[in-house]
Amino acid sequence: MTLEQTCFLNGIWELRDEILTFPPENARLLTDRPDGWIPQPVPGDIHQGLIAAGRIQEPLLGMNSFRCAWTEQRSWWFRKTFEIAPEQLAADRIELEMGGLDSNAEIFLNGIHIGAHRSAFYPFVADLKPWLRAGQNVLLVRLTAGVEEVSESLADSMGGIRASTEAGNGRPERGDIRRVAVRKPQYAFGWDWSPRVATTAIAGDVLIRVMNRACIRDVRLEPIQHGHEVLVKATITVDQFHFYKTIEGTVRLTMTDADEQAFSAEKHVLLRSGYTYVDLQIPLEKARLWWPNGLGEPHLYRVEAELIIDDQKTAYPAFDYGIRFLHLDTDHTFAIVINGKKVFCKGANWIPADAIYARTDDERYDTLIREARNAHFNMLRVWGGGWYEREAFYRACDRYGIMLWHDFMFACAPYPDHLDWFRALVEREADYQTRRLGKHACIALWSGCNENNWGFCEWWHEQTQSGAYLYNYLLPAIARRNTPEIPYWNGSPYGGDTPNSSEVGDRHHWGDCMMNPQMIKRITPEEYDLCTSLFVSEFGYVGACGRETTLTYLDGAPPERKGPVWQHHTNTFEKDTVEAGIAKHYADPPSLTFDQYLLYSGLCQGLMYAYALDSMRYRANCHGSLFWMYEDCWGEVGWTIIDYYLRRKISYYFVKRAFAPLRLIMRAQDDTIRVVLANDTAHEITIPVEYGYLSLDGRLADLQAYQVTAPALSRSEVARFKKGEHDPTTGLWIARAPGREDVPTAILRAVDHRQLQVGDPKLQATVKRLNAHTCEIEVTAHAYAHAVYLTLPEDALPTDNYFDLLPGEKRRIQIRSPHRLDPQTIAVSCVNAPQVPSAG
Repeated sequence: MTLEQTCFLNGIWELRDEILTFPPENARLLTDRPDGWIPQPVPGDIHQGLIAAGRIQEPLLGMNSFRCAWTEQRSWWFRKTFEIAPEQLAADRIELEMGGLDSNAEIFLNGIHIGAHRSAFYPFVADLKPWLRAGQNVLLVRLTAGVEEVSESLADSMGGIRASTEAGNGRPERGDIRRVAVRKPQYAFGWDWSPRVATTAIAGDVLIRVMNRACIRDVRLEPIQHGHEVLVKATITVDQFHFYKTIEGTVRLTMTDADEQAFSAEKHVLLRSGYTYVDLQIPLEKARLWWPNGLGEPHLYRVEAELIIDDQKTAYPAFDYGIRFLHLDTDHTFAIVINGKKVFCKGANWIPADAIYARTDDERYDTLIREARNAHFNMLRVWGGGWYEREAFYRACDRYGIMLWHDFMFACAPYPDHLDWFRALVEREADYQTRRLGKHACIALWSGCNENNWGFCEWWHEQTQSGAYLYNYLLPAIARRNTPEIPYWNGSPYGGDTPNSSEVGDRHHWGDCMMNPQMIKRITPEEYDLCTSLFVSEFGYVGACGRETTLTYLDGAPPERKGPVWQHHTNTFEKDTVEAGIAKHYADPPSLTFDQYLLYSGLCQGLMYAYALDSMRYRANCHGSLFWMYEDCWGEVGWTIIDYYLRRKISYYFVKRAFAPLRLIMRAQDDTIRVVLANDTAHEITIPVEYGYLSLDGRLADLQAYQVTAPALSRSEVARFKKGEHDPTTGLWIARAPGREDVPTAILRAVDHRQLQVGDPKLQATVKRLNAHTCEIEVTAHAYAHAVYLTLPEDALPTDNYFDLLPGEKRRIQIRSPHRLDPQTIAVSCVNAPQVPSAG
């Protein structure tokens, strides 16, 4: 007899729908009913089964989301048949665990109701022994969209304040004031960047544990630094099942580093009935720390814990663990300090990667986090209207060195924390998620909510305090109890007499720029120079996707920017900002072709993001810039730099350059230009810097040059000079590091690009093959070339794109493809030049 067997019930289940009022007490009628079922993946959402069965079309294409609204008016029944061997029935405990039940779950086994569950944010767990039988068993789960039982009068008990919706932005279908009473992803009912596709899902794993005598319930690790040695304190929670007997056993913990060097500790213990907490200590000589991207290796130890009773073993699921020491410095600043280093946090906000979030797979997570790493991110903010992601997401962040600012799941609404049942749900959710996620090195900060503290003050004018108990008392207490090494912050934004202040805490920088009622302020990048925040955790600018993605989500509709399908797939806060930006910086929108509109839209978004990120990094008192947002949950003209189909938008490359570990930044005040070198590396660097004025044709070069040194993790002024009497329409002010292609050139224009007197730069390009899947292109410009871009085969990724070249400058770009790469398929162009085929 083994101590534990685990059987996953993931895979293909059966699905059917009934009327919403179909009584749960009639579940027995469905347990054995043979007809009316369709195949349904688990983990998965009903929309996946319905698409595969041909009952609906993909909701994220065209106008199909409206045609799926009927699913909210049905109850949905998931069925799974499984086998139990007679000898398994003799186990002490047979436990069912179901993750991500969305929503209002009723669970039946062999026609008998065994439980109800009201949260998608922690799993349903039950001992099945009383209801199991040898041989075939039938598990039946009833789910709904979740809001059907919530009264709209709930708002009356919260000061009459209701959840925000998109009705005021012309999308009455997006949002639902009842969502606050349902513990599921809040965006599922629609947001400015998401259609209403009300999810109904078993979004997590389903498994059965057959257990004897005892099991390990939890492993908690806490590193303590002693000089050059790290002592890892471990608490292993053992659950011994007999209700009055004691049992002797041995608990062993092993940590193995990347070189397969193992460090172990074990203890022989007397296991009491129920929980026994076993404390172990493992000293690690020359411990290898976990560092965020750009500062060092994100080293991970493999952790294995096992319980031995009478030569029989049971193991806790092995996991990777990174040792790091961090705190939040709020002493006249707002900064993450990790392993003694105060870092500038570079990144964006993360939302669920699919409007139907349950179908996000491990490969999608890995691609998105890898692309963030490649763009020099060191942080993502998990936004509070989504969900606590699957393990694959956090493992990828651990692996690629991406810190997480992690909201608890509350967003843009008061929440009914005056209700005992609601508090109880949130307490279980927070306890489960902090214990689960606290094992991940990537978790750098817990945050109570998204924008609700701000709402108390500026939106709801102190008419409600609903939710404040959660953010101010319940959540920090649980976070402190389970993860004392991870700092907690009450929300985002938060700090000062008025949340969203620039003097204390973090800021969402919206009203001064992108959401300013004055269009000119939305589309003028220099407005970001006025931001003085200590840490910007949200700001954004909208831009279109590329041709392939746009045509895909239009689903056959014409690419008409005023057409209903185009408008449906346009962010509700866009409000003609894209065309206004194009008109200011490039060309008159009515005269543009479809491809020109996409190009200029992407360039404007890239310009705004790069300039804003530089403005924040330029200031020595700012320690973070996280833009809104990183990735899409469907295809639209919107905030992101990676689209729903995992294609890089034009703005991706602008952000990647802005986040380069070594970055030259120029800003002008009156007649003086100041050059700052941002060094985000762990090492002091000395590089040559050349700066001054350069004409567009290269004939006038009023430049100076000298060697500069910048300390590690610093922003240092390396030059200060006068603009002089130069013509701003025929030249640029520049700062560059000759011979250092890892340091992007800084270019400062005193006029919009549209006003520059640019000509044909006479681009030249040569391509050489490095191997079957990799080519290198060298591009040369005889005069200033703006937004040099490569035309490439689908799936080919360049190390840079849409970059500027100065007169006489050369740039080498590597291009990689999963397929064989033909140099003849690569061409180069720019905004002020015709397309140039490459020469082999």
